[in-house]
Amino acid sequence: MQYERLVNWARAVWQQRWPGRPYTTIWASAECSNMIAQNQIKAGRKLRGKARYEGLEALDCPAIVPISDYGSRGKKMVLTATAGAFAFKFTSEGGDSFEIIYASSYFDDDVQDLTAVALVPQGKLETWAAFEFACARAVRPRIRRRRDVYIIGGTDAFFDPTVDWEDVILPSELKADLREDMEAFFNKGIHIYRQLKLAPFRKLLLAGVPGTGKTMLCAAMAKLAIHEGRIVVYVSGSDRDGASFEKIQRALQAVTAARYPVLLIVEELDAYLQGDDKARILNVLDGVESPNNPEGALLLATTNYPEVIDERIAKRPGRLDRIFVIPTIQDDHHAEQMLRYYMADQWKDDHRLVIGQLINQPGAFVREAALHARMLAAHEHRTEVTLEYLQQSIDSLLRQMHAGNDFLHERRPIGLVTSGKIGRKPARHTPFG
Repeated sequence: MQYERLVNWARAVWQQRWPGRPYTTIWASAECSNMIAQNQIKAGRKLRGKARYEGLEALDCPAIVPISDYGSRGKKMVLTATAGAFAFKFTSEGGDSFEIIYASSYFDDDVQDLTAVALVPQGKLETWAAFEFACARAVRPRIRRRRDVYIIGGTDAFFDPTVDWEDVILPSELKADLREDMEAFFNKGIHIYRQLKLAPFRKLLLAGVPGTGKTMLCAAMAKLAIHEGRIVVYVSGSDRDGASFEKIQRALQAVTAARYPVLLIVEELDAYLQGDDKARILNVLDGVESPNNPEGALLLATTNYPEVIDERIAKRPGRLDRIFVIPTIQDDHHAEQMLRYYMADQWKDDHRLVIGQLINQPGAFVREAALHARMLAAHEHRTEVTLEYLQQSIDSLLRQMHAGNDFLHERRPIGLVTSGKIGRKPARHTPFG
């Protein structure tokens, strides 16, 4: 095991530098090797435990290849999480100098999560805990009230939601129920959670096939939350790291540190439920690692594949407080609303003749049908989108869908894949895109 190699190396270093001095081996916070923390926490800083931080010394550990991640910090790109080995130096109030030997490393080539160990002199654990806390606060995103969305992960630090609540076309009862749930929690529910001595953390899941409008709904709820003076944090899987628990953890730290109510959005929750991360996500949903923001935090998660989510999540009360199924188009009224929206000023009364063909389709189908019909008309230099163009567009989309279904149905594993299921890689997308 990699942690055993780290501990054995640290013990050998300890015997060279502090022979005979007793110590305790502990799991440590990976944030102590984060370049943000190391740059911000200066030598001379006083810590709890009547000690002073005196700086660090980088050490050479044959079990670790030093490497840093990077990300945006405000408007700058900076080095962040780092694999490496260090001797953190301290001086106690009585003049006693001591070190803590520390090592952080990636344990798995497929999981980009750091794990760290430390050797702490006996009687100095309080000082080390204070130092870890200072590192965590330095790394934690600075969350202030803004008019846009904070992004954890991804290539941008912020995102401006532009979808109005009126632009979301869903069955009116479902739409009202979802908004009422959010407002009831922030306006009245937080007090109830506190009365019950529970962390005010509510969890909602939007489930449905791709294209039903879950992303658009998240954007509209984000805009509503910002309008009400709440903070919105969005976890993005669009960078090279994809969907990782480390991003969830950073988001939870930001939520905990915020001094305002927070809406936390995690799209494609199923993508994060892979390997060892599944148990860690379960701990968050169970409340073991839930953010304890006294002003309240509401998790809004989405999934295109509810069958991928473990039954323990979907059926156990408390892990998810409510599951909202975002349906395909269910009736003529819903279909006409959707088609009118995307046809805009090109809408004609005879377009109603295609309404029946839109039932049981996702909203994305209607959007593409309308856009393609308008492009067909533009290509032929027509100023109006006739029923003929609209029908031609729908027929083309239906043929495309049937051809895709036939292709997927007839596919056979190739190469070295001879049995079992082909895994689905997490999709990468931009926020609310």
